[in-house]
Amino acid sequence: MPPTLPPGPVDAAERVILRKVNRRAPSFLAGIVRRRLPGHQVEVGERLLGFQVAHTVPGGTVEVTATTVIEFLE
Repeated sequence: MPPTLPPGPVDAAERVILRKVNRRAPSFLAGIVRRRLPGHQVEVGERLLGFQVAHTVPGGTVEVTATTVIEFLE
């Protein structure tokens, strides 16, 4: 299912920082999330395959692009 789009245009994300919600989640999920995120819109608090969006630059709802830096907190 395609992501739900908010009204109006959103900024392209420069950086998206994710934190693991479940410590027991397998590490390979980070690679899956990294491959699936481009082309989707995310916001702080959103959950994705065992991870939660902790911070975005710029703030608010942003679109993840191929040039977005995706980081994972321990």
